[in-house]
Amino acid sequence: MQSEFKCEECDQVFKSERSLHAHFKKHGLTVAEYYTKHFPRFNMLTKEPLPFKNKQDYFTKDFSNRKQMLEWIKLQNAEDPKLKQYLLRKIYERMSSKQSYLMPGHIELELCQMPPLSFYKKCFGSYTETLNQLKSNFNLESIRLVYDKNIVQNFFEKDHSYENLEILIDTREQQPLVFAKSKVLKLDFGDYTIGGKDYSYTFIDRKSEADFKSTMSVGFERFVREIERAKQFDSFLYILVDSSIEKIKNNNSFSPHKSNLSYIWHNVRKLLRLYPDNCQFIFSGSRKASEFLVPRLLKIGKKLWSCDIQYFIDERIRQKA
Repeated sequence: MQSEFKCEECDQVFKSERSLHAHFKKHGLTVAEYYTKHFPRFNMLTKEPLPFKNKQDYFTKDFSNRKQMLEWIKLQNAEDPKLKQYLLRKIYERMSSKQSYLMPGHIELELCQMPPLSFYKKCFGSYTETLNQLKSNFNLESIRLVYDKNIVQNFFEKDHSYENLEILIDTREQQPLVFAKSKVLKLDFGDYTIGGKDYSYTFIDRKSEADFKSTMSVGFERFVREIERAKQFDSFLYILVDSSIEKIKNNNSFSPHKSNLSYIWHNVRKLLRLYPDNCQFIFSGSRKASEFLVPRLLKIGKKLWSCDIQYFIDERIRQKA
């Protein structure tokens, strides 16, 4: 932690950044004017000066928005060492700022305006190799990759055997998904699971878009307790949302009662860091897509706990587009 803060205008030293910022008034400068004057930073794509919103953003962001960042990356040679170093630096800065030892997964990368997982795989061959390069470049031996498994073969293919599964549905599920075989009973946590010989310690908590936003805001503490119960039973909880991240953003933009999405996405990322081995978010896109996923997630069970499901869903959608 920095112990002294020096004013670049007059060389006066302060014990706190807050005192330094208050001092700028003596020079007739705002915080934004001071940093853009003494520490000018430029957009890596447009070469224009970066706008100042706050100090953290100013010194960590290289573009005005993620769209510009993606455009810049696409213009680079995937084999260029400078590009690879940039991609590694972004993950290092992210983990350092959160004091995390976990490599961010696909959803976290998308929600915090980072380069996409697909870019890392393209440049380094795999996300595992990205991890190895991070360890080598930044001496980070303790970091680990949560999602280190591929999707199981034929996961997205039609398979009538899933129709024989009896899906157990919690009594509190008000608008349950529809399956060929199902049974309603009270579950300790989650909305769906399977029992008997097929039981896989896997549970699914399904959310409509409205439920999701409510749970990740006013209902957050209660939901943390639900994940804690799953953890106590050595179980895994998928939070399956009948919408997509893009739909949620778009719908919120046009809603007369806007939710604080920044806070909601913050809580999603927080849960992924707090319970990496006990929960995972999946944004299916629709109820129909959720009905397709539920029996597969429950039947395959532990083989998917360390698989970045959302990445493979989004890649499949991208390839079909």
